[in-house]
Amino acid sequence: MNMNAPIPLSRARPDGAIARTMQTVTLRDGRRLGFAQFGSKNAFPVFYFHGWPGSRLEAGFFEVAGTQMIGVDRPGYGMSDPQPKRKLSDWPRDIEQLADHLRLDKFAVIGMSGGGPYAASCAYFLRDRLTKVAIIAGLGPPEAPGMSRNRVGLLLDVGNRPLTSAVLGTLMRTLIRNPVADQHFHRIRARVPAASRDAIAMTPEFLQMLLTSFREGLRASAKGPTSDARVYGEPWPFTLADIRVPVTIWHGTHDIQVPVSIGRHYAKFIPNARATFPDGEGHVSIITNYIEAIIGDLRAP
Repeated sequence: MNMNAPIPLSRARPDGAIARTMQTVTLRDGRRLGFAQFGSKNAFPVFYFHGWPGSRLEAGFFEVAGTQMIGVDRPGYGMSDPQPKRKLSDWPRDIEQLADHLRLDKFAVIGMSGGGPYAASCAYFLRDRLTKVAIIAGLGPPEAPGMSRNRVGLLLDVGNRPLTSAVLGTLMRTLIRNPVADQHFHRIRARVPAASRDAIAMTPEFLQMLLTSFREGLRASAKGPTSDARVYGEPWPFTLADIRVPVTIWHGTHDIQVPVSIGRHYAKFIPNARATFPDGEGHVSIITNYIEAIIGDLRAP
């Protein structure tokens, strides 16, 4: 054996887990849609629609056995190209093309917080492709009680003013992407009412994941959140009564971000919707404490 022979260098291989979080598909109109896959590709598929702001990385916050979570960046977020003048009805077309790309005939959908309206839109427009839909602490139609008040009302008001929205969106992006945000972001927990279980759910680890997701969503611009703010305030092209896909509503009574009255509106007007309103749960704890039950319900016949 020649001890002086050069040692062959190992060929660099990408980290498979990271690579699966950095995927894009080119849509028919030429836009790129960013997505991430968590879990086995052969497992039960669930498309996860992130909050406001946010990114596809939210789908990886929780590992649920036997489930493939597919996080998708809405246009203008993360790795997805912006879509000028996009409408709520445009999103199901994007998801249908992604599902075709992944060779998924049937799948379930989760809409968390700001992803709620997009889950409802898919429930209506993709009724033949969906098995079930879960809306978790979701924003709702602009006429839903609670949509015009407090933080949600402010978001919709800003969304109706393009110049103001653009300025505030750029400012938000600058602040969140600043390294100093790591220190201030963790103070969110101190402002949560003691009666809400969010105070327990917002661990330093969870808040760091959330900040990372926000930064990823704002990696290129603030066009995603600003277009979302506009879409949230626009009339829906369908009514909740038109939805025929099985829908479950999960909303905590102590949610200070999105009022539980919006969840009750969904439950009242979606035919045969099943709702769970746990007492004391907040905007974060509703998913950290109930994700197993939520996925279990989606998987059930």
